[in-house]
Amino acid sequence: MAATSTTQTEEHVSLKLLLNEKGNKVLLAEAGKDFVDILCSFLTMPLGTIAGLVEQESNIGPVTLGCLNSLHQSVADLDKSCFSNNTVKQMLLQPTNFAADYCNTLKLNIDGTQPTKYISCFHCSNYSDMTISTCKDNDICRCGSSRTFPLFLKRSPQGFVQDLLKCSLLSKSTLTDLFLGKKPTIGDSRFSAYDVELVTGYFQITLKLVIRKSDGKVLCAQGEQNFVNLLLSFLTFPLGGMARTFGEKCSLGSINQLYKSISELNENKYFTTKEAKNRLIDPCISPQFKLNNQFLPICQPGDVEYLYESTYVQCSKVGENPSYAGNFKKINFTYRVSPEGYVKAPAMYVATDDLVISPLSPISALGLLNRFKTPLNDLKEKVVTIGYKESLSILKAALTSTSALTNGLAHLLTEVKEEK
Repeated sequence: MAATSTTQTEEHVSLKLLLNEKGNKVLLAEAGKDFVDILCSFLTMPLGTIAGLVEQESNIGPVTLGCLNSLHQSVADLDKSCFSNNTVKQMLLQPTNFAADYCNTLKLNIDGTQPTKYISCFHCSNYSDMTISTCKDNDICRCGSSRTFPLFLKRSPQGFVQDLLKCSLLSKSTLTDLFLGKKPTIGDSRFSAYDVELVTGYFQITLKLVIRKSDGKVLCAQGEQNFVNLLLSFLTFPLGGMARTFGEKCSLGSINQLYKSISELNENKYFTTKEAKNRLIDPCISPQFKLNNQFLPICQPGDVEYLYESTYVQCSKVGENPSYAGNFKKINFTYRVSPEGYVKAPAMYVATDDLVISPLSPISALGLLNRFKTPLNDLKEKVVTIGYKESLSILKAALTSTSALTNGLAHLLTEVKEEK
């Protein structure tokens, strides 16, 4: 056996790796708090953040993660006029991490998103009317005044786990891929249309599928605003929420084992606070992504309690900024996207099998036909209605394949396959 370690600097953490005799496989890693905190933070990251990170250059190169890369890129390609307000596009490209207050205290925070600014109206005392500012320090309150009063998030405990915790982390291939520079391989995924749990929640979305009869593949789906809102909501879900929802029914590499191992650790002995463990095993989406009609409430935001510096010393001169007294107050508040959702209505949209979204127009439809290079007599249209269970199946397929619609809606395509 052989062991190796990294050199600790300001931007690195130390690990002790145990390799097999041939030196081509990492058997386990002995790690301290800093590295375990980083692993824990993976579960808190929204899928949209992960889609952006895995495309970046690293020692194993860019990686494709199901349909998330193409869904994320289609948001970048959509014109701002398609979105319900000016900030939604950037919110989806760099979604806020619900556990950012914990992740921002880590020695290495690979999330990459900027800390969210919280502002309120200086003239109002209604703390339920607070607004998240992601791009400007100036926003208009209901009273007509500008929201320029900053609210500072109280610092959370340092990281997720206690000091001096050491863990031996077994891995099938993750550590080998990372430290020995091997390209990760994603195995074939198996899909069953109805192997997801059905919980309380009911909605229906009507779609027109364009299917290639020769192989039963869904080339694209046409739908209204609610269909696009559903697909875009995938980018806001934290990775830990996927592990909790699907478990071993959906292969997520080593993430399922990471989630399981964290959930089995004693919260009083190994975590900085009970809330720290809850943020990991019962993750939520950031409150700013809450929709009036939450299609898949598997990661409900709810009304979240934060701590903010809220007391200030009254200004003595006009135009003078208030000084803060340093006290903190518990407040509950909820942020919502525009009542329309992420994109504007009324409008028709089209999503390809790998979840590339675009507005539907005669020109875009012609472009898709040219892209698919399929004769018209090999195409069939089918109108279907999907609900909670089908939506979960699309999400599950989107995580591990590039054919989210074909795999996620396979049970609705039997008739078309029989016509081949």
